[in-house]
Amino acid sequence: MGLGAKYLLVLGALIAAFTNFIACGAQMYKASLHDDHSRPSGTQLANSEDPNSVEFGLHAPGGWKSLPIPFKSDPTMSDQQLNLLLAAMKTWETAVGKKLFRYDGKHAAVTGDSFPDLYSSLKDGVNGNYFDKNWGKTGKRSVVLATTIWNNPNNYYQTIDAADIRYNHELYFMSDALLQSPVDQREIVDLQSLATHELGHWLGLAHVTEDYDSSSIMNPSIMIGEGLANRSLSIGDVQRIQKVYGCTGSACDVQSTARLIMQSASPQSVSSSQR
Repeated sequence: MGLGAKYLLVLGALIAAFTNFIACGAQMYKASLHDDHSRPSGTQLANSEDPNSVEFGLHAPGGWKSLPIPFKSDPTMSDQQLNLLLAAMKTWETAVGKKLFRYDGKHAAVTGDSFPDLYSSLKDGVNGNYFDKNWGKTGKRSVVLATTIWNNPNNYYQTIDAADIRYNHELYFMSDALLQSPVDQREIVDLQSLATHELGHWLGLAHVTEDYDSSSIMNPSIMIGEGLANRSLSIGDVQRIQKVYGCTGSACDVQSTARLIMQSASPQSVSSSQR
């Protein structure tokens, strides 16, 4: 094991220990993310779960052909929540060393509740991050924290041309779990952590099991509760996203990039360029 990998393991252990410490006394549990992503046809890439395949951990190996990806946010999203979302996006951009996202402002008067069901939001021509306060009409179980949906052009799984993330804001409070507490009997979920995972799906990544890569942000579960957050990427996450989008400059040093992300995984302010 190289020095960089050892450093990441030690730093990860220290962060985990600190997270457990600050969460003492708070309600916390592991929430499943198994049912958090899908496309309208429900087809899955055959080799995405085979560690011996070049398509392992991917659901759309060709990703988005046009970058950066334009997107809009839910108009009810606060500046703090938007900052957390943008920080999650910045994490993936750091992993490849290029701009992946373009923020086009809030989707005026359009929330998750504006759509009659889950997949209809894909038809509005906007890639959105939406809060749903009526989660039942998505057809997802109440325990599902969020779901990413996408469209593959010509029903071919290789690439993506539209995507939305729908957040279960009816039963969970999406915010900064390191600074805030549950609200109105809704358990707090760290939005940056959850968004980093969901954006992995948005970009073309599939789940990776804990027994293969226990520190991957794409593990199909997440710890939720006050004081709990995982905003980093594993070395494997960086390798897999670079399979899809390549890399530029210093980002091509995978271990250094993963270490940089781990050290800087904190909310970013919304700058005029990001807006």
